Amino acid sequence: MQIINSIGTILDTAGLRQLFRIRVLLILVVIAGTQTSEAVATELSGASLSETSLSRDEVAHLKQGKVLLQTLDDERPGVAARVTALFQGDAEAVWDIIGYCKYEFVYMRGLKLCEMLEGDQFQMTMRHRIRNSWYTPTMDFTFEAKREPGGDGQALLVSGDLKVLEGQWRLMPFTDGHSLIVVHEVRIQPKMPAPEWLVRRSLSRDLPDMLACIRGLAEASISKNHIRDDLNRCPGDISGLSK
Repeated sequence: MQIINSIGTILDTAGLRQLFRIRVLLILVVIAGTQTSEAVATELSGASLSETSLSRDEVAHLKQGKVLLQTLDDERPGVAARVTALFQGDAEAVWDIIGYCKYEFVYMRGLKLCEMLEGDQFQMTMRHRIRNSWYTPTMDFTFEAKREPGGDGQALLVSGDLKVLEGQWRLMPFTDGHSLIVVHEVRIQPKMPAPEWLVRRSLSRDLPDMLACIRGLAEASISKNHIRDDLNRCPGDISGLSK
Protein backbone atom coordinates (compact mmCIF):
# COMPACT_ATOMS: atom_id res chain seq x y z
CA MET A 1 0.00 0.00 0.00
CA GLN A 2 2.88 2.41 0.65
CA ILE A 3 4.18 1.91 -2.88
CA ILE A 4 0.74 2.47 -4.39
CA ASN A 5 0.14 5.59 -2.30
CA SER A 6 3.53 7.04 -3.29
CA ILE A 7 2.82 6.52 -6.96
CA GLY A 8 -0.61 8.01 -6.51
CA THR A 9 0.97 11.30 -5.43
CA ILE A 10 2.57 11.60 -8.87
CA LEU A 11 -0.12 10.24 -11.19
CA ASP A 12 -3.79 9.53 -10.79
CA THR A 13 -4.80 5.89 -10.97
CA ALA A 14 -6.14 6.00 -14.51
CA GLY A 15 -3.06 7.75 -15.86
CA LEU A 16 -0.75 5.29 -14.13
CA ARG A 17 -2.52 2.32 -15.59
CA GLN A 18 -2.19 3.70 -19.08
CA LEU A 19 1.44 4.77 -18.68
CA PHE A 20 2.70 1.38 -17.56
CA ARG A 21 0.18 -0.85 -19.28
CA ILE A 22 2.32 -3.44 -21.08
CA ARG A 23 0.29 -5.06 -23.78
CA VAL A 24 1.17 -8.70 -23.82
CA LEU A 25 -0.11 -8.94 -27.37
CA LEU A 26 3.27 -7.83 -28.65
CA ILE A 27 4.79 -11.16 -27.68
CA LEU A 28 2.56 -13.39 -29.72
CA VAL A 29 4.19 -12.67 -33.07
CA VAL A 30 6.42 -15.65 -32.58
CA ILE A 31 5.30 -17.81 -32.63
CA ALA A 32 -11.52 -16.60 -24.57
CA GLY A 33 -15.47 -18.03 -26.10
CA THR A 34 -16.69 -15.35 -23.69
CA GLN A 35 -15.82 -11.86 -22.37
CA THR A 36 -12.52 -11.31 -20.55
CA SER A 37 -14.27 -11.37 -17.20
CA GLU A 38 -15.22 -14.97 -17.87
CA ALA A 39 -11.62 -16.18 -18.03
CA VAL A 40 -10.91 -18.68 -15.29
CA ALA A 41 -8.10 -17.34 -13.10
CA THR A 42 -5.97 -19.50 -10.81
CA GLU A 43 -2.59 -19.13 -9.10
CA LEU A 44 0.04 -21.78 -9.95
CA SER A 45 3.60 -22.42 -8.88
CA GLY A 46 4.89 -22.25 -12.47
CA ALA A 47 5.14 -26.00 -13.13
CA SER A 48 4.63 -27.22 -16.68
CA LEU A 49 1.05 -27.78 -17.74
CA SER A 50 -0.27 -30.85 -19.53
CA GLU A 51 -3.72 -32.22 -20.11
CA THR A 52 -3.28 -34.61 -17.21
CA SER A 53 -2.58 -31.69 -14.86
CA LEU A 54 -5.92 -30.04 -15.65
CA SER A 55 -8.68 -30.54 -13.15
CA ARG A 56 -12.10 -31.84 -14.12
CA ASP A 57 -13.53 -28.33 -13.71
CA GLU A 58 -10.79 -26.81 -15.89
CA VAL A 59 -11.46 -29.32 -18.66
CA ALA A 60 -15.16 -28.51 -18.43
CA HIS A 61 -14.39 -24.78 -18.80
CA LEU A 62 -12.23 -25.48 -21.85
CA LYS A 63 -15.02 -27.47 -23.49
CA GLN A 64 -17.33 -24.50 -22.96
CA GLY A 65 -14.97 -22.30 -24.95
CA LYS A 66 -13.49 -20.42 -22.02
CA VAL A 67 -9.85 -19.50 -21.48
CA LEU A 68 -7.90 -20.54 -18.39
CA LEU A 69 -5.77 -17.69 -17.08
CA GLN A 70 -2.95 -18.44 -14.64
CA THR A 71 -0.39 -16.12 -13.10
CA LEU A 72 2.98 -17.77 -12.55
CA ASP A 73 4.95 -17.05 -9.39
CA ASP A 74 8.67 -17.88 -9.30
CA GLU A 75 12.03 -16.24 -8.58
CA ARG A 76 12.90 -15.33 -12.18
CA PRO A 77 12.94 -11.67 -13.32
CA GLY A 78 9.80 -10.21 -14.80
CA VAL A 79 6.10 -11.03 -14.58
CA ALA A 80 4.73 -14.22 -16.13
CA ALA A 81 1.31 -15.59 -17.01
CA ARG A 82 -0.20 -18.48 -18.91
CA VAL A 83 -3.38 -18.84 -20.94
CA THR A 84 -4.90 -22.13 -22.08
CA ALA A 85 -7.76 -22.75 -24.50
CA LEU A 86 -9.29 -25.53 -26.55
CA PHE A 87 -8.99 -25.17 -30.34
CA GLN A 88 -10.84 -27.26 -32.91
CA GLY A 89 -8.70 -28.58 -35.78
CA ASP A 90 -4.97 -29.13 -36.22
CA ALA A 91 -1.83 -27.25 -35.30
CA GLU A 92 -1.16 -25.88 -38.78
CA ALA A 93 -4.44 -23.95 -38.70
CA VAL A 94 -3.18 -22.20 -35.58
CA TRP A 95 0.26 -21.49 -37.03
CA ASP A 96 -1.37 -20.08 -40.16
CA ILE A 97 -2.43 -17.15 -37.92
CA ILE A 98 0.37 -16.73 -35.37
CA GLY A 99 3.43 -14.86 -36.58
CA TYR A 100 1.96 -13.22 -39.70
CA CYS A 101 1.91 -9.44 -39.61
CA LYS A 102 -1.49 -9.03 -41.27
CA TYR A 103 -3.06 -10.98 -38.38
CA GLU A 104 -0.87 -9.45 -35.70
CA PHE A 105 -2.36 -6.04 -36.45
CA VAL A 106 -5.70 -7.61 -35.52
CA TYR A 107 -4.82 -9.54 -32.35
CA MET A 108 -2.10 -7.21 -30.98
CA ARG A 109 -3.31 -4.01 -29.37
CA GLY A 110 -1.36 -0.87 -30.33
CA LEU A 111 0.86 -2.50 -32.95
CA LYS A 112 2.23 0.20 -35.26
CA LEU A 113 5.08 -1.63 -36.99
CA CYS A 114 5.51 -5.32 -37.77
CA GLU A 115 8.52 -6.36 -39.80
CA MET A 116 10.25 -9.67 -40.41
CA LEU A 117 13.92 -8.76 -40.68
CA GLU A 118 15.04 -12.21 -41.78
CA GLY A 119 14.07 -15.86 -41.76
CA ASP A 120 11.05 -17.95 -42.65
CA GLN A 121 7.95 -19.35 -40.97
CA PHE A 122 10.00 -21.67 -38.75
CA GLN A 123 12.81 -19.35 -37.64
CA MET A 124 12.75 -15.58 -37.90
CA THR A 125 13.94 -12.28 -36.51
CA MET A 126 11.11 -9.81 -36.02
CA ARG A 127 10.78 -6.14 -35.13
CA HIS A 128 7.74 -4.61 -33.47
CA ARG A 129 6.78 -1.09 -32.50
CA ILE A 130 3.92 -0.65 -30.06
CA ARG A 131 2.15 2.55 -29.09
CA ASN A 132 -1.17 2.35 -27.28
CA SER A 133 -2.00 6.06 -27.09
CA TRP A 134 -0.49 9.51 -27.51
CA TYR A 135 0.50 9.75 -23.83
CA THR A 136 2.16 6.33 -23.44
CA PRO A 137 5.75 5.61 -24.44
CA THR A 138 6.51 3.86 -27.72
CA MET A 139 8.04 0.39 -27.33
CA ASP A 140 10.36 -0.69 -30.12
CA PHE A 141 12.11 -4.07 -29.90
CA THR A 142 13.54 -6.98 -31.87
CA PHE A 143 13.22 -10.66 -31.02
CA GLU A 144 14.00 -14.08 -32.41
CA ALA A 145 11.23 -16.63 -32.87
CA LYS A 146 11.29 -20.25 -33.88
CA ARG A 147 8.92 -23.18 -33.97
CA GLU A 148 8.81 -26.85 -34.82
CA PRO A 149 6.64 -27.87 -37.80
CA GLY A 150 3.15 -28.39 -36.41
CA GLY A 151 4.46 -28.17 -32.87
CA ASP A 152 5.77 -25.83 -30.19
CA GLY A 153 7.26 -22.36 -30.55
CA GLN A 154 9.27 -19.87 -28.55
CA ALA A 155 10.51 -16.28 -28.67
CA LEU A 156 13.44 -14.49 -27.01
CA LEU A 157 14.36 -10.82 -26.84
CA VAL A 158 17.27 -9.57 -28.94
CA SER A 159 17.20 -5.82 -28.26
CA GLY A 160 14.91 -2.88 -27.63
CA ASP A 161 12.75 -1.27 -24.95
CA LEU A 162 12.33 -4.39 -22.79
CA LYS A 163 14.62 -6.01 -20.25
CA VAL A 164 12.94 -9.42 -20.47
CA LEU A 165 10.78 -10.93 -23.20
CA GLU A 166 10.13 -14.66 -23.32
CA GLY A 167 7.24 -16.39 -25.04
CA GLN A 168 6.34 -20.04 -25.44
CA TRP A 169 3.61 -21.91 -27.30
CA ARG A 170 2.60 -25.53 -26.71
CA LEU A 171 0.02 -27.34 -28.83
CA MET A 172 -1.10 -30.66 -27.38
CA PRO A 173 -3.67 -33.12 -28.78
CA PHE A 174 -6.88 -33.33 -26.79
CA THR A 175 -8.46 -36.66 -25.86
CA ASP A 176 -11.31 -36.28 -28.36
CA GLY A 177 -8.85 -36.78 -31.23
CA HIS A 178 -9.81 -33.68 -33.23
CA SER A 179 -8.99 -30.76 -30.90
CA LEU A 180 -5.90 -29.14 -29.41
CA ILE A 181 -5.07 -27.72 -26.04
CA VAL A 182 -3.22 -24.50 -26.90
CA VAL A 183 -1.04 -23.04 -24.15
CA HIS A 184 0.79 -19.72 -24.30
CA GLU A 185 3.18 -18.58 -21.58
CA VAL A 186 4.77 -15.15 -21.51
CA ARG A 187 7.30 -13.42 -19.28
CA ILE A 188 7.91 -9.70 -19.61
CA GLN A 189 9.85 -6.96 -17.84
CA PRO A 190 9.93 -3.42 -19.25
CA LYS A 191 12.99 -1.20 -19.02
CA MET A 192 10.84 1.58 -17.63
CA PRO A 193 10.23 0.94 -13.90
CA ALA A 194 6.74 -0.42 -13.39
CA PRO A 195 5.00 -2.04 -10.38
CA GLU A 196 4.77 -5.79 -10.87
CA TRP A 197 1.14 -5.81 -9.75
CA LEU A 198 0.30 -3.41 -12.56
CA VAL A 199 2.11 -5.42 -15.24
CA ARG A 200 0.46 -8.59 -13.92
CA ARG A 201 -2.95 -6.94 -14.08
CA SER A 202 -2.34 -5.89 -17.66
CA LEU A 203 -1.34 -9.42 -18.67
CA SER A 204 -4.42 -10.82 -16.96
CA ARG A 205 -6.68 -8.45 -18.88
CA ASP A 206 -5.08 -8.78 -22.31
CA LEU A 207 -3.98 -12.40 -22.69
CA PRO A 208 -7.44 -14.06 -22.71
CA ASP A 209 -8.76 -11.69 -25.40
CA MET A 210 -5.65 -12.24 -27.49
CA LEU A 211 -5.92 -16.02 -27.44
CA ALA A 212 -9.64 -15.86 -28.15
CA CYS A 213 -9.01 -13.59 -31.13
CA ILE A 214 -6.41 -15.98 -32.55
CA ARG A 215 -8.86 -18.86 -32.14
CA GLY A 216 -11.56 -16.92 -33.96
CA LEU A 217 -9.22 -15.96 -36.80
CA ALA A 218 -8.24 -19.62 -37.15
CA GLU A 219 -11.94 -20.57 -37.19
CA ALA A 220 -11.09 -23.03 -34.43
CA SER A 221 -13.81 -22.08 -31.94
CA ILE A 222 -16.23 -24.71 -30.68
CA SER A 223 -19.15 -23.40 -32.79
CA LYS A 224 -20.04 -20.69 -35.31
CA ASN A 225 -21.51 -18.58 -32.52
CA HIS A 226 -18.30 -18.92 -30.56
CA ILE A 227 -16.27 -17.88 -33.62
CA ARG A 228 -18.25 -14.65 -33.67
CA ASP A 229 -17.76 -14.14 -29.95
CA ASP A 230 -14.02 -14.78 -30.23
CA LEU A 231 -13.66 -12.33 -33.11
CA ASN A 232 -15.54 -9.69 -31.13
CA ARG A 233 -12.68 -9.80 -28.64
CA CYS A 234 -10.03 -8.85 -31.22
CA PRO A 235 -8.50 -5.47 -30.35
CA GLY A 236 -7.76 -4.66 -34.00
CA ASP A 237 -10.00 -4.10 -37.01
CA ILE A 238 -10.94 -7.31 -38.84
CA SER A 239 -13.28 -5.72 -41.39
CA GLY A 240 -10.69 -5.56 -44.17
CA LEU A 241 -9.00 -8.84 -43.35
CA SER A 242 -8.99 -11.69 -45.82
CA LYS A 243 -6.98 -14.88 -45.69
